[in-house]
Amino acid sequence: MKAQRGFTLLELLIGMAVLGLILTLLFGGLRLATKSWDTGDKLSGDSAQLRAVQGFIRRELAQVFPLRWKNQVDNRLAFGGTPGAMKFVAPLPAQAGGGGLYLLGLELEDGDKGKRLVMKRAQTYPVATSFSSLEEGEVSVLAEHIDRLEFSYFGATTADGKAGWQEMWDDPQRLPLLVRIQVKTSEGRNWPDLVVPLMVEKSCGIWDSFHQRCVN
Repeated sequence: MKAQRGFTLLELLIGMAVLGLILTLLFGGLRLATKSWDTGDKLSGDSAQLRAVQGFIRRELAQVFPLRWKNQVDNRLAFGGTPGAMKFVAPLPAQAGGGGLYLLGLELEDGDKGKRLVMKRAQTYPVATSFSSLEEGEVSVLAEHIDRLEFSYFGATTADGKAGWQEMWDDPQRLPLLVRIQVKTSEGRNWPDLVVPLMVEKSCGIWDSFHQRCVN
């Protein structure tokens, strides 16, 4: 009978080394796939949050109401825009604030995880003369980890002037035609620019809140 030949020690060591190399490659590929999956899942979640936040802001700005402060000589519009913050009047969904018109403010504030985009809100009253009640209003966090927030406003600075982008908007009689919001995250990623038209006629000189129409 022919004797069966077994593995030599050298062949066994070589086999174990090859097996170890194969297992290392497999586990490395598995870690890479897991990391890619987690990254893709995070990006998907971030994109969904971004769409939700921008969609909410777009809806609110599209409903800006040309409220005018009471007991002021110039019958000033309740709207204020700076490069870093914006205040306006608009309705809120019933589930967000109980419905009705609210004083609203968008700005950055410091949080536990760095700067964050917030919306402040306070109910408006017939006797209101400013946005001062926003300082004690409710705060909703729209997005965390924000490095930069910048607003700009498109319109003419005078009744007969040429429209263009402005860093500030403090016209007591006219709303801007467009509002642009630019956001950069703390990770260095830029949100797509959000440009929203305000639903007020370009030719609207003075808004009659009682009759809900323009008075030119």
